[in-house]
Amino acid sequence: MRWVSRFLLLLLLCSNSFFFAQNSTPTVSLPKVFTTLESRWDVTFSYQNSNLKGHQLSTLPTFTTLANALSYLENNTLFQYTLLPDGTITVAPRNNLISLCGILREIDTGTLVTKVTVRTPYQEVQTEDSGQFNAVALTPEDLIVIYSEGKELTRFKASVFASGCPQTFVFGKIEKLDEVLITSYLSRGITKNTNGSLTVDYNEFDILPGLIEPDVLQTIQALPGIQSIEERVSFLNIRGGTNDQNLILLDGVKMYQSGHFFGLISAFNPFLTQRVTVVKNGTPAAYGDGVSGMISMESSRRINDSISAELGTNLISSDGFADIPLGAKASVQIAARSSINQLWESPTYSAYFDRVFQNTEVISNSETQSVSDARFQFFDASTRFLYQPTEKDRIRFNFLGIGNRIEFVESAIIDDNFIARQSDLKQNNLALGLYYERDWSPTLSTYFQAYFSDYSLDSTNEDVVNDQQLSQENNVLENGFRLAFREQRNPSLTYTYGYQFNETGITNFEGLNNPIFRRTDKQVLRTHSVFGDVTYKTRNGATSLVVGLRSNYIDKFGTLLLEPRLNFSQRFLSYFTFEVLGEFKSQTTSQIIDFQNDFLGVENRRWVLSNPNSIPILKGRQISTGVSYSRRGWQVSIEPYWKEVTGITSQSQRFQNQFASVRANGNYEVVGVDVLLNKRFDQINTWLSYSWAQNTYDFPLLTPSEFLNNLDVTHSLTYGIDYHWKQFNFAGGLNWRTGKPTTNPIEGNEIENGVINYSRPNSDRIKDYFRVDLSATYQFALGRTSQMFLGASVWNLLNTKNTINQFYRINASGNIEQVNEPALSFTPNATLRVMF
Repeated sequence: MRWVSRFLLLLLLCSNSFFFAQNSTPTVSLPKVFTTLESRWDVTFSYQNSNLKGHQLSTLPTFTTLANALSYLENNTLFQYTLLPDGTITVAPRNNLISLCGILREIDTGTLVTKVTVRTPYQEVQTEDSGQFNAVALTPEDLIVIYSEGKELTRFKASVFASGCPQTFVFGKIEKLDEVLITSYLSRGITKNTNGSLTVDYNEFDILPGLIEPDVLQTIQALPGIQSIEERVSFLNIRGGTNDQNLILLDGVKMYQSGHFFGLISAFNPFLTQRVTVVKNGTPAAYGDGVSGMISMESSRRINDSISAELGTNLISSDGFADIPLGAKASVQIAARSSINQLWESPTYSAYFDRVFQNTEVISNSETQSVSDARFQFFDASTRFLYQPTEKDRIRFNFLGIGNRIEFVESAIIDDNFIARQSDLKQNNLALGLYYERDWSPTLSTYFQAYFSDYSLDSTNEDVVNDQQLSQENNVLENGFRLAFREQRNPSLTYTYGYQFNETGITNFEGLNNPIFRRTDKQVLRTHSVFGDVTYKTRNGATSLVVGLRSNYIDKFGTLLLEPRLNFSQRFLSYFTFEVLGEFKSQTTSQIIDFQNDFLGVENRRWVLSNPNSIPILKGRQISTGVSYSRRGWQVSIEPYWKEVTGITSQSQRFQNQFASVRANGNYEVVGVDVLLNKRFDQINTWLSYSWAQNTYDFPLLTPSEFLNNLDVTHSLTYGIDYHWKQFNFAGGLNWRTGKPTTNPIEGNEIENGVINYSRPNSDRIKDYFRVDLSATYQFALGRTSQMFLGASVWNLLNTKNTINQFYRINASGNIEQVNEPALSFTPNATLRVMF
């Protein structure tokens, strides 16, 4: 059991600190404790009643001396105790206590949350009629827990309420927000939760280098262990995995298309997405698929009581958004975005166009055939309807449509006749989701979700010289539903369980007119899943344990797959946290690559379903540990991990060497560590993230069978700094990583028997990748109810000539040539946005 030994090794890299725990939540008021001590030792406690408001302590142990009792009070309360000669004990607040103030609102309706309990490690107070509470804390990391009618609503760090008196939204139902482990993880608005996931809240999000708008899939690449070796958001690599191994959800609906401009920018409107949760390991049992990771995007669930709208444009696209109330219990959100190149081809658009269509038929001319009139367009449109008929019921309906299209004319002179024909490529994704949630009691809630996703990739390729027309289609239809129950037995123990049905059908079609050829392949899989999680959390939040199991039954194969999940975290010594995460996962959808018959050279990946004969079910398992430290603006985390994915095919790995046409099955294994160092000052935030990984293939039928993964990046480092001054934000940063592996021909014997004679696979590397980015934004008021937002950025400030891919081919003259695919060069961008 090789993975067991790997896990034990990872445990040794960390400490056994999870045996430490903090005291439980106080239950006895301080005045009562003082009364007990006064009767025992004939002393009198002197204090101001207002200072002791809400302060509590656990039941006192038995002490033999008064000095021991006062020492215990000193260590477990927020006061200093001085014994005077006459037997009076003065009680005074400690120095440097943090004053807390907050106003709580219900997230769905925006109404004030009154008469709920706010509990700190030392104090328990109630919110007033204004929704406001006041308390004190010892450190910014103290845990603040909100209770209502004995049920826990949510948890925050004390730092959230330490400045001003912010309005904070909480759930008015039994489901609670993930407990926050680290706030401002890398940047403000990014938090690390006790379950190991990372959440980006775009309402609080800071600026990042090179980004002036919160591009969802660009943002998360700043996190350790996540990158895009191809510099495309549609090809995200989470801990060495390919993009098709990521589960991407939009309000619970699986998305099969994630990028505009064929992958260079996110296809999801950043101003409609409120929260993004990234899970690299320890996925909740309610979710299947995604053997490498999960990216879950959520829109706002708040029913707005007034109309709000936004209009914006940058050098690539323009968009609009409106949130319209439909009475007191419903609202509708509408958003749309479209490329602007039909009106003006900006330098930014030209840089993106050249980057994505390089080495493709779109811009390639030959001696016999030319290409002209290339026209490209992308758009997305979404609608969300929110309805809350009662305080216990919530209904949401979501719609999203995404489209990309490229058209161009191929022409040639044949027998003294000029012939021109149009080729095109269309990529679309339609998603629908219906969500219903109900609170049956303070301890039991359910939710039901039905979803539908339709992805299509169609192309028509005209070969004017040979009088041929090639048509290709790749279509995915997926529908299903999920029913889940959440039951809270007591404040520390919660059960989540449910059932999911999923049906996925994938069709691949190819047609040729000369000679006539048609081939259609359609596969359908139905999966029944039962899942359950048991969550245990101590009341002080120091210990969290989630144990889950998901079972998937694939009826076509008669296969039952069991997927255990583990999530454990333990806070110790006040500022440290130790965690262990583990999971088994599987998926039946993947992408294969066919360079001999791709979509105009623009998109070479097509979705397929597993089948017993040629494409195995992907199975992943991983284990990770970690230690985090958070205090006084310092955030440090170290996460070693081991990961293995079996059932991969050589067709899915984009081989461009001796294995390009080989069909073989295998696996890959990754051992690595993710490190983050972050320091936040008053107006300056700076961070350094580093990842080390060793990623290797094992294909038993290939020779050699073991070699470096195409996505092996041994070292990856990101540094960033941002500065805030009044309404201005500035950010700069650099990205460096080891060049990806490549296979070179054998020097002096490059061609043998008419084919390229390659050396050992992936035995060389392309040049290291290095990029510096800058960005700046400014926001100001236009009037009493409107704001304007301005921004400018530069991607690759130093215009570094980076190569993201390299391969070899034999040209028309019979000679070998090296083809380099360059990354984006110096690329500026600017934005203007008005919010009403």
